[in-house]
Amino acid sequence: MKHLILLNLFLIVCLFGCFGTLERGMRPIETETSSAEALTALAVLELSTPKTIYSGQDTIPLELQIQNGKFDLLVPFSSVAMERAYRQLIVTDSNGVTVKSRKTVPLGNTLKTLYKDGKSVRCVQGFDMKAGTTQTVLLNNLHEYYKLTPGRYTVKVALELEVYNEFMQDQHPQIIELEREIYDIQNSTNPQFTPEVKKEAIGYTQDQIKFIQEKYKEDLQDIYLPTKSRRGKALLESNTIGITIE
Repeated sequence: MKHLILLNLFLIVCLFGCFGTLERGMRPIETETSSAEALTALAVLELSTPKTIYSGQDTIPLELQIQNGKFDLLVPFSSVAMERAYRQLIVTDSNGVTVKSRKTVPLGNTLKTLYKDGKSVRCVQGFDMKAGTTQTVLLNNLHEYYKLTPGRYTVKVALELEVYNEFMQDQHPQIIELEREIYDIQNSTNPQFTPEVKKEAIGYTQDQIKFIQEKYKEDLQDIYLPTKSRRGKALLESNTIGITIE
């Protein structure tokens, strides 16, 4: 409930403007934020590299710090904790020409189907990014993605950060199977499955689910974000750094 209240308030002020009360189940709205103040409130990207001058054979590591603002945010895990954060890496040469990448940074999204109340829910692995915290994402070697000849270059990162307002705890495979059974029971047209029989069968299955949840609660720490609960996205840009290849 804390997440829902804070996130709704934040998105009303910083992402969408004044458009009325957000309701659960509402279709996601994609909006790019134009206000610099709003982007700062969401997160700040800080890009860095250990040196400014490299040889053609040197490894060129990059470090991206994603500094969260004033609000707890539910965001895709891959956007703030994996190389996918560098998917929109922009490298420009001394003539202002954008250098084409030699290969694409992998998407890295972990999609999973979970179940709630007997219904399947398509989800993406999530991350609970607390207010005021900083996540660090490393790119081991810029040369892996760009063939850089001797010269001067500028580098920055654009990050399309999606924000969600609901999450689900990870589910053990046995729980997923039991949830499917509940779905089948609910939708069964077998005349022997009277309402009373269905109720009893569902109750028994739900007790099994609770037992497994308790047994494996230490192993099910990951959270997943229902794709239908996405409330919006904002395009963030890092600072620009300069490097020289000798």
